[in-house]
Amino acid sequence: MIGESSIKWRPTWKMWLPLVFFLIPLILEDQILGTIFTPYIYGFIVFVAGIIYYFRFRLWQSFVLMTMTTIAVCTYFLGERPEQTEAMLQMLGIYPGPNFVIWLKTYLSIPIWLVILVINFIIFYTLGPTFIKALDLEKTAIRLFKLAAREVSDEQNGFTGRPFQAGEHPYEKNQLYGLASFLEAKKICVVEFHLNGMRFIFSMGVSPLNKKLRDTLSYVSFGENGKLTVFISEHDYRQYKKEYTFDQLCELMGKTFLRFAEYHNNNFENRIISELKSV
Repeated sequence: MIGESSIKWRPTWKMWLPLVFFLIPLILEDQILGTIFTPYIYGFIVFVAGIIYYFRFRLWQSFVLMTMTTIAVCTYFLGERPEQTEAMLQMLGIYPGPNFVIWLKTYLSIPIWLVILVINFIIFYTLGPTFIKALDLEKTAIRLFKLAAREVSDEQNGFTGRPFQAGEHPYEKNQLYGLASFLEAKKICVVEFHLNGMRFIFSMGVSPLNKKLRDTLSYVSFGENGKLTVFISEHDYRQYKKEYTFDQLCELMGKTFLRFAEYHNNNFENRIISELKSV
């Protein structure tokens, strides 16, 4: 069955989402209705997304980043528009009491919010690159699995939880260093070096940036003995809509990385990017 790899749909975080799902609705709501429910709804969505990505990637950075974003957004609107916030709560049948506005003006003033904003900038500067890299690695992993499954012809014999011997490779370890550097620089996979060779690790679930769980993730291993080994995790395999023949899928994943190695050794690295973008 040559064609679509039929990866299941999965929600992904886009950098343009804040503009579309926050700023535009906020402006429209404020101008048309005179309320500001949008920041709190948006904050709740971002907080829930942080929980989802934490369990998806197993990276605490995603939870901290999105939680701090929620705090920054909500505290700003609570401190900047306390009267409007009180009126909105009353519209919902919630009466916060006579001291609510005074409390907000005292403890959530703009200077306090600016301190929170500075803390957010520091957190984004230190933790943001890890989360963004995790998103890029997941996106490329999806493309890798689509690419490998494009030529699968059988749909039988489901998942087998064992590494698959995908044949042999002609490359010495020194020849693979350049490929490893290129694939890591392009955020295609994470590479681990072992005494017996190197592993190219990728995943549509737990991020390869989580070092403690890397042994459970999908990989293609180039052994120093010339053996090519492929392991596809059960989680990644279950992301296909159909049960592709597992051994054939592993074999094609191995061939994909052999092809990448050939491209790199012949100075055709752009073909790697082109192939990934073709699916």
